[in-house]
Amino acid sequence: MNKAKTCHSALPCILLFLIVPCLMLADTTAAEKKPDSAGTPSTALTQPAAAMTRPWHVSVDSVSSDQLSLDVTALYPSVSDKTTTILGAVCATQEITCKKLHLIVQDSVVKDQLKQLHPGDHIQVVYTTDTTKNATVLKALTVDSVSSTAGVWAMLGSAIIGFLLCCCLSGFKPQQLIIGQDNRYSNSKFQMALWFFVLITSYIAALWIRVWAAGTDFIGGVNIPNNLLLLSGMSVLTYGGAKAITSTKSGAPGQTLKTTADKPRFLFDLTHDDGVPAQPPQAATGNQPAVAAQPAIAPQFDFGDFQMLIITLVAVATYVVLILNFFGTVSYTKVTSLPDIDTTLLAGFGLGQGAYLTKKAVGNVGTS
Repeated sequence: MNKAKTCHSALPCILLFLIVPCLMLADTTAAEKKPDSAGTPSTALTQPAAAMTRPWHVSVDSVSSDQLSLDVTALYPSVSDKTTTILGAVCATQEITCKKLHLIVQDSVVKDQLKQLHPGDHIQVVYTTDTTKNATVLKALTVDSVSSTAGVWAMLGSAIIGFLLCCCLSGFKPQQLIIGQDNRYSNSKFQMALWFFVLITSYIAALWIRVWAAGTDFIGGVNIPNNLLLLSGMSVLTYGGAKAITSTKSGAPGQTLKTTADKPRFLFDLTHDDGVPAQPPQAATGNQPAVAAQPAIAPQFDFGDFQMLIITLVAVATYVVLILNFFGTVSYTKVTSLPDIDTTLLAGFGLGQGAYLTKKAVGNVGTS
């Protein structure tokens, strides 16, 4: 009986403990919703003179020549929300609501960024709308981009397609591209073929990955930077120069003719000279004195060939790493450039090619 009375007496206390906090919370919520006692209007109804907007993704229409204004077409507020209606004069673009905006640029940093933009670029902008001056001021911008892990596959696919094409055109003997008329692997042909293969593979992979990540609107527009263009030119010049030097010397008086190897040997041919076969004695003829027999000279390890092979492999390996890092992020820009090489690598490549041509020019056929 005493326990029952105790329970009945405790029940009101429990109910009171639960009800009082709820009443206090309801009173606090109601107080927050009430207007200020002085009659001050709610901040939600206040329209400031300059309202900061959230970032919008836009497409660049045009940039003024003085970089003081930018015309864009607003696309969508975020990559995950491409259907939100943007208030204003609307137009239909890519099945989403859009809006034409004329943005004024006042910040010097933003003005410098406008120099890098091209019509059709997709960028993210933050701007303010000044209702008193009826102007829209651009505050910040970033180029839209997407992370991609398909760079390795794009390079691999491009390389396979290029190799298969080479096999088909060469009768499935692609090694003939780098074997000279003397049946030896040619240094000048090897470095040009290898560098051209890497460059064209990188370009095709860049086209693929831009279309895959950003759409067909961004096909093309892949430029070659200056240092990369110079290095490619050096590679072609070395091939042409070596061919001209060898052809000129082979028919010159006093020079031995190039011999033909029994079979090509890849690393041996690329790091050794050709050697000189044994020469029989020659009798005196006219003003030419007699020449004694000359013993054969075996092929020797050639530093000029070796250093050019090393610098070519270093340049190719470095650029492959650069291009794979470049493919890690795909920017929504109409015009982009392949990654450039540094001046140290460019200078080393130039010196290596120059040393190779010099030793061929001053040396004898077979030993240079």
